[in-house]
Amino acid sequence: MALENVKTIVRCADENGFAALAVNVFDYVTARWAIMAAEREKLPVILAFYPGWENFIPLKIIADICLNLARHAKVPIGVHLDHSNTFNAAMSGIPTGFQSIMFDGSALPFEENVAITRKVVDSAHLFGVDVEAELGFVGSGGSREDFMNTEHYTDPKMAAKFIELSGADTLAVAIGNAHGAYACEPHLDIKRLAEINRTIDTPLVLHGGSCIPSEQVKESVRHGINKVNLATEFLVKCKLETAAKFGGNGDVLNCLDKAGEEVIAFLQTKFRSINPSGYQMR
Repeated sequence: MALENVKTIVRCADENGFAALAVNVFDYVTARWAIMAAEREKLPVILAFYPGWENFIPLKIIADICLNLARHAKVPIGVHLDHSNTFNAAMSGIPTGFQSIMFDGSALPFEENVAITRKVVDSAHLFGVDVEAELGFVGSGGSREDFMNTEHYTDPKMAAKFIELSGADTLAVAIGNAHGAYACEPHLDIKRLAEINRTIDTPLVLHGGSCIPSEQVKESVRHGINKVNLATEFLVKCKLETAAKFGGNGDVLNCLDKAGEEVIAFLQTKFRSINPSGYQMR
């Protein structure tokens, strides 16, 4: 199985009633934990990297780590460059080895978002690289206005036009979700999601998957979400478990192993929350 195109993974998710989990990793250890959890659940996983973390680890190094781990995995693994908000930033993922890239032009006027996304798609597809785009405003969970104001949500008719003009392989939507910790419990607009899903055949992505109630996540999968991004909760769990284990006795590797088991178990619960059909790879 091993390394697989993200587009193929999300299509498999769509056909089998689950969503692919995209975990934002930042080094060998976190990427390995994500793969180990996926292998235990017998599900694919997408190793995602946020460009803002380049001051911690260069794109080429994290791409090489993820690609090498993927080639030896027992389940399909995708390697994805997350939120790039310029053409050049998105393109930087191609020579460094990412097989999927995201251009996030959601803050731009519709026409400009379409134009740059189309340019990214045309360039990336020459190299067999998948492209994720975003339409609607997926802001900060710390701002109620960002995720509760329906004016920020993805319009189904505009989504259809956007996909027709841009040719994006997957589309991140705004349906009451946001990045980071939420100021209050979010309430996903499942009706809107279902309408978007009826309008376009493109796989849909839910950003801001941290801390959304499990039943809402399952409902989003049942109504069209094929990929769920996880960063904040994963990072917090990594921090808490490594801090707890390093606070006790034992060598560094032993502490990491113990922390890893807790993080992997946490990720397994996340896999189950986006797998309402109970699907497993054979």
